[in-house]
Amino acid sequence: MKIILLERVANLGDLGDIVEVKNGYARNFLVPSGKAKRATKVNTEEFAAKRAEYELKQTDVLANAKARFEQINEKSFAVTAKAGVDGKLFGSITSLDIVEAVNKSGVEIKKSEVTLPNGPLKTIGEFEVSVILHHDVHAIVKINVSSEA
Repeated sequence: MKIILLERVANLGDLGDIVEVKNGYARNFLVPSGKAKRATKVNTEEFAAKRAEYELKQTDVLANAKARFEQINEKSFAVTAKAGVDGKLFGSITSLDIVEAVNKSGVEIKKSEVTLPNGPLKTIGEFEVSVILHHDVHAIVKINVSSEA
């Protein structure tokens, strides 16, 4: 299915690109999330008329991501959990726990922005976690996992 991208999509294209994707990807993700429209003649003309509006919106999104980056990059956040004497947690620290810790500081991030490539954190210690705020803005936060008293 041919679609027009309404914003930059990783590994696919930039704003305004007309790309060919699988039907399910377009129907189930790109179109409902507002990232793309079908590349019909009417939609192409409509996009051309509103291109400046879409570019302004993307500029605002990028500026917001950069502002959040300045507030959280290289900062430390504390998370506590129950742990055994050997330092292993009885549960695990997931991306949701990290989101709660960062949001307490006054900076709003979403669960989908936190990446844990090695899975949840399962031991006490300090860990660096990547937070992808925008395709071009990646922050690193330090999570200090400690035992509950």
